Amino acid sequence: MRRDRAYEEATDLAHPPGQGGRVRMIFLGILLPAAVAWYAWKGFSKEMIWWPGKAGGATLRGESARILALCYLAAAGVAHFRWFWGLIPIYRIFIWGTTLSMLLWIGGCGTVVYREFFY
Repeated sequence: MRRDRAYEEATDLAHPPGQGGRVRMIFLGILLPAAVAWYAWKGFSKEMIWWPGKAGGATLRGESARILALCYLAAAGVAHFRWFWGLIPIYRIFIWGTTLSMLLWIGGCGTVVYREFFY
């Protein structure tokens, strides 16, 4: 049975990284999520954030910007739980944190799309 690349990537994200070391733990588990969370906090407090897309993306303002900032915060959470708690390894925190961050990210992105295009 042939499995496509998207399936392999999705199943790879469901498990903690097999190897990484301290460098990946610090850069991908602490510094990258901290930078993304700082940007999310700036966007949340100013109610203005950039939404990536074709031709440079768009700048959202107001309530949609706050929701998208929560999506960015959830993406930072996914990176933190995967590359920090997955490398320690404390699997229960890795699984719960990654799952909750992914649910927040999916719900937030869906809400932003609904508010911007259908509301």
